[in-house]
Amino acid sequence: MTDEKDGEKSGEKSDEKEPEAKAEEKKAEPEAKAEAKSEPIAPEERDEQEDPNVATPKSHVGASWVQPLVKFDAWWTKWEARLAAGVLGAEIFSLVTWIALKGMSAEYQPNQADPEAPVDVSGIIFRAVVGAVILGTAAHFALRDKDPAKRKTDLRYQLGVSAAVILGMVASRFWANAGVSYFSNALNWLQSSSTLTLLGGLRGLATRFTLWLALLGASLATAQGKHINVDVVMRFLTPKMRVPVALIGWLAAAAVCLSGAWGFVDHLAIAEYKLSMDSTSGDRLSKVEHEFGRDMFLLHQQVKLDFHSLPKVLGGTKYKDYLKAAEWNEWMNGGDWAEHFPADDVKAQMMDPADTTSRLPLINIPGTGENTNGLLIRDIDFVFPFGLFMIALRFLLRCVLAIGGAVRVDPDAAHGELEIEHAQEERKAGAS
Repeated sequence: MTDEKDGEKSGEKSDEKEPEAKAEEKKAEPEAKAEAKSEPIAPEERDEQEDPNVATPKSHVGASWVQPLVKFDAWWTKWEARLAAGVLGAEIFSLVTWIALKGMSAEYQPNQADPEAPVDVSGIIFRAVVGAVILGTAAHFALRDKDPAKRKTDLRYQLGVSAAVILGMVASRFWANAGVSYFSNALNWLQSSSTLTLLGGLRGLATRFTLWLALLGASLATAQGKHINVDVVMRFLTPKMRVPVALIGWLAAAAVCLSGAWGFVDHLAIAEYKLSMDSTSGDRLSKVEHEFGRDMFLLHQQVKLDFHSLPKVLGGTKYKDYLKAAEWNEWMNGGDWAEHFPADDVKAQMMDPADTTSRLPLINIPGTGENTNGLLIRDIDFVFPFGLFMIALRFLLRCVLAIGGAVRVDPDAAHGELEIEHAQEERKAGAS
């Protein structure tokens, strides 16, 4: 009897202690997890403990011999992404500048004789937007409360900012034609007599930036395995067979890109540089190299002339009226024109010192008399074959990374947060 009672008492005590023990275990669980995370995992134990579905840093994937290429791929991707961001910023800046100059140079002039005649209102609309932004921003900083939550209920702030925006839009009518002549002169100089003329103007420059951005995006997508591809066959293959099939596809894609790059170079040489189709590839490349070097010389000379013209344009001087014969001849004598063009052709570019007329601050091509409007477009178009060549290198690098186990060849790999990770699942399936 005594033993039974003692047993019952001890059982009751153990039941009472169980909740306390569980609570202590729960408290100890976060500490144990933190310790487990802080303890380094040995390389030989990593494959056994690591979950194949968890993304792994690039420096811990694949064979040891492929790690330098993994780091190179990461470095390439980083700088290519930065370049893409820079190109996007330059494209936005060029478009905004072009639109702003177009808006500020548009004259608002209603026809008094025929009130129903169409009127160009682009300038006054642009000024209304500018005025609303400026006055609305000024009112915001003048009337805002330090607490953002109070602004939602502050009637003085809301009415003040709204009134400033409306006032900025209405006031555009009073300065509808302010600065039209000045901004029109600046826009026409950029479009017709500056380095941008060689590139097709601000709008043409934005077009080339768009093409460049598309090629950079394609290269980045290829690096991350997110390029457009048909993966129906891959979904029916075993993990062991996916790598060789993927290699065949990537090698074929690289071959297509290389062929396309050479095809575009050949097309540009014939269509843009006016070379004969009967000439050999070596002759075409030599001629293109010569023409490209000449174009770079002309670009250099136009940039020098722009630095001479820019202060005049900013000061309000008409870009068509300032460059006289003596100033033009002095500028021509300061360049090494004879190294790229025949001396007689260069001499023919000189103006008569007795000539009192002015000329555009835009260089011509000696010997032809042609202006350089859009001259560099043919040179910039080489960015397309160059971009295809870079994409081909991306495919070849991806093949090497896949062979080294640093790329996960999986139809769903492109949808993960980190595409390059351990190929543990493929290795286990291949070993079985």
